[in-house]
Amino acid sequence: MRKYALPVVVSITSLMLFGCSDPEQKKTEADLAAGEQIVKANCRSCHLPGINGAPIIGNSKMWGPRIEKGQDMLVQSVLNGFGLMPAKGGANHLTEEEIALAVNYMVSQIEP
Repeated sequence: MRKYALPVVVSITSLMLFGCSDPEQKKTEADLAAGEQIVKANCRSCHLPGINGAPIIGNSKMWGPRIEKGQDMLVQSVLNGFGLMPAKGGANHLTEEEIALAVNYMVSQIEP
């Protein structure tokens, strides 16, 4: 009976660590990583220094009023343009899904 104890313990531990992990958490981590890459390639030139009033990534004071409007409204603002920001931030090759990933990443950078 004891010779089966170690494999059983290893199997149960593996299931607990990997088999039962939350797929939404993995998706969220993957989405944030994808959003980060989109931001680095397309958005940071304005959103890091705050050019023309662009909310600075991580600045809760600048992002707060925007976040209150909801994620969908933020995505629509990017798609359609807002203030001095052109539609899609001038990155016309981005899809709506990619814009949503970038917005989600920038919002995630706000310290709670």
